[in-house]
Amino acid sequence: MKSQKALANPFLQTALVLTALISVSLLSGCEKVANSAKNIQSDWVGLDRSVELYSCMTGQLIKVYRGDVRLNIEDVNGTSFLVDGKKVHTNLCYVIAEIGTKEEKILKSK
Repeated sequence: MKSQKALANPFLQTALVLTALISVSLLSGCEKVANSAKNIQSDWVGLDRSVELYSCMTGQLIKVYRGDVRLNIEDVNGTSFLVDGKKVHTNLCYVIAEIGTKEEKILKSK
């Protein structure tokens, strides 16, 4: 009997509807949650990645690092990476790819 009276309470009904709406809105951001989990994994244990450093002026590939990489974006002065426990600080242009990431070829338009 108490549960039927509790469900008849308009305040409780409103609370249940709000809880359901909040749950649905939180689940709609699952991609953001997955990205956040990947960032946390990178911060805690690192990820098997490759980092390519390029000249920002010419676009020429300068160096490639492969290994357990953690990214630390500091400020406008540059970025630092921990590659297998060794710190690399750069203000160059870079591309980071997780090892095993499937890459697609870019088709040139005519």
